[in-house]
Amino acid sequence: MIRIPPHLKPRKQESTIALINVVFLMLIFFLIAGSLAPPADRQVDYIASEREDSVPPPDMVFVRSDGTVSWRGEPVDPTAHVADWKAILSLDEGQEMAPLRIAADRDLSALELLKLLTTLRSGGIDEIVLVTERSGS
Repeated sequence: MIRIPPHLKPRKQESTIALINVVFLMLIFFLIAGSLAPPADRQVDYIASEREDSVPPPDMVFVRSDGTVSWRGEPVDPTAHVADWKAILSLDEGQEMAPLRIAADRDLSALELLKLLTTLRSGGIDEIVLVTERSGS
């Protein structure tokens, strides 16, 4: 008796279009997510240091070399910014305040920077972080 093998249906080739669509959607997502952070003030050259923070935060206060203070691209008064910073954080009773991050221009006078820091501390900001860039050594 001769056995005839059953007729097998050929397999369809898997389409790569679904994979391409997923990769394209991920690309669009990361392009949009990357543009949500406010841009850095281009007129500020960061102070150089040997230590590097891994990621610069988006809500930094920028201090230009002429002493102008800006936040989110708009000039601000440091005293008024303390109240705005507290309102943005909307702290509950007893909750710790997040540190205020400042990016100062390297050409800013140290005395001007100290005056600004004193103003912010007297306004009630306890923790201030000075953001620098890593020097190329």
